[in-house]
Amino acid sequence: MIIGILALQGDYSLHAKILDNYNVNNILIKKPSELSHIDGLIIPGGESTVILKLLDKFNFNEGLRDFSNKKHIYGTCAGAIVMSHCTDDNLKTLNFINIKSFRNFWGRQINSFTDNIKLTFVNKPFNAHFIRAPKLLCQGSELEVLAIYKNESVLIRNEKHLVSSFHPEMTNDFTIHEYFISMIKNEI
Repeated sequence: MIIGILALQGDYSLHAKILDNYNVNNILIKKPSELSHIDGLIIPGGESTVILKLLDKFNFNEGLRDFSNKKHIYGTCAGAIVMSHCTDDNLKTLNFINIKSFRNFWGRQINSFTDNIKLTFVNKPFNAHFIRAPKLLCQGSELEVLAIYKNESVLIRNEKHLVSSFHPEMTNDFTIHEYFISMIKNEI
């Protein structure tokens, strides 16, 4: 199994580092043609507007749409915004998961924070980093909420995709990445 990490902008190197630390084969994806070499894709946090512009500039949209219909994608923070339907009219997001996102819901950069959240699939707290984090609002019954923080859904999945408001790559805790990998393994 090979996990791809979209490497156009954002914190892709931290995702590569945590996957490397747990001996998970991964490659940085910089061209649409590279999508055919991977079993799952991570769209990292960063700046959602920039990521969307770069996806358009480098002709990723059609390839990503095909990929999303067949394989798993995990979006963290800005990656979650890219995958959702964003309430910001200036953004043309991909709508891969039936979620409405609200940018910077938890505050600006200066309001970044770390706190423990409870995950539904493990019996230990996860130390989540929220940096200009979006609010993720479920829009369909096909969605499963895997973590809530202060009455807000912060980790959500559908059959193929996973999104989080926070940045699990900023920890040494492999729990969320491992969960995403288990989603892929269940399909292979």
